Amino acid sequence: YICTVVKMKKQLLKLQEMKNVLKRSVAVVVLSIATLASVSAKDFYMEVKKVDDRTVDLIIEKTSQPVDISFVDADGMVLYKYSYKELPTSIKRYNFKDLPKGTYYFKVESATRIETIPVVVTQSETVISSDKKDIIYKPHFRKDGDVVSVNLLNIDEADVQISVVDQTTNSIVHQEILQGKKSIGKRFDFSSVNDRRVYRLEVTHLGNTYYKTVSL
Repeated sequence: YICTVVKMKKQLLKLQEMKNVLKRSVAVVVLSIATLASVSAKDFYMEVKKVDDRTVDLIIEKTSQPVDISFVDADGMVLYKYSYKELPTSIKRYNFKDLPKGTYYFKVESATRIETIPVVVTQSETVISSDKKDIIYKPHFRKDGDVVSVNLLNIDEADVQISVVDQTTNSIVHQEILQGKKSIGKRFDFSSVNDRRVYRLEVTHLGNTYYKTVSL
């Protein structure tokens, strides 16, 4: 039993050491570039281009809303992350010379959506899978008096679960699953609620859960 515990501790230490090596192996250089084509101030444009067998450029066009940029491995471990309150047009150059073989992802997230592009690092080159770019739209919450509206662009027509939780007792007071719709819209009227409480709206879509707290 003692030998097993010691062995497990050694494996955990080795795993942590590998993670630290992964984080250190991602070299990032921020470059200044000319202005690209304009886009809506509420959106961002994301593209990954190959420079050579071990270097790629992440191109993100300017946006006036906050964005998070991250580079993660296949297990979801964040190797690099940076947040911008307002992003000017820029390029980030990544050199993968010391990065172990495997599949990684560039992930850019704003208040409206999440975009992900896979990057496969092989023994001899870096392959950008732009054709497998994934876009997930986030729900939009709006409160007008005692009425709360939820809208979601559901391109994949995936199941969307919407729950209303009493935050005081953490109990579900309403829950439903909406299926097969590209556009999800739901309104909740709390005007008839006698006990003025705090509720939490939860929207689960494609494995991600989004929250909105409503004080009445």
